[in-house]
Amino acid sequence: PYTTLFRSHDSLTGLPNRAMFTQLLLAEMESSKRNANQLFAVLFLDLDRFKNINDSLGHTHGDLLLVAFAERLEHTLRPIDTLARFGGDEFAILLSGIEDTTDAVRVAERIHEELSHPFYLDKNSAFASASIGIALSSSGYDRPEDILRDADTAMYRAKENGKARYEMFDTGMHAKAVSRLQLEHDLRQAIEQKEFCVYY
Repeated sequence: PYTTLFRSHDSLTGLPNRAMFTQLLLAEMESSKRNANQLFAVLFLDLDRFKNINDSLGHTHGDLLLVAFAERLEHTLRPIDTLARFGGDEFAILLSGIEDTTDAVRVAERIHEELSHPFYLDKNSAFASASIGIALSSSGYDRPEDILRDADTAMYRAKENGKARYEMFDTGMHAKAVSRLQLEHDLRQAIEQKEFCVYY
């Protein structure tokens, strides 16, 4: 039993880990295919400036913050929702049986409200914020990794736009990410093949 728990749950927070979350997400997707009216959303979260906490207060306090952060996230969710820790300061939430986009937005806003209060870590207090990306099942996904990728992409857009905010995924974000990856590949290839011509 212990090894099963260890494989499916995060050892620090006790939350489901990435593997378990992916299994639950796959089950939710299969259920959604059988019922067209059943919507769900995936939220991908990353603590902003978490490295500053580790660097200034130490990794022990960083771990305390992650545990306290997980507890606050759980307070914003319903019993049917799933919170998981993917590693480091990355978390994911599966919102089951939502009505529409506004349900996911309300959860993101509740999370930001929870984070407006300080965390008390041992004898230290610290403030933390999170960037949140949201992807909805209504976009039509066949694989768990695709909706996770898009929620992650939206989260990085939230970071780029100033942190401590949420962003809803749209297809333009994916197109931009693919374009950026292609440009990086082309530039590396151009350097290797000496295709640059420097004039100054």
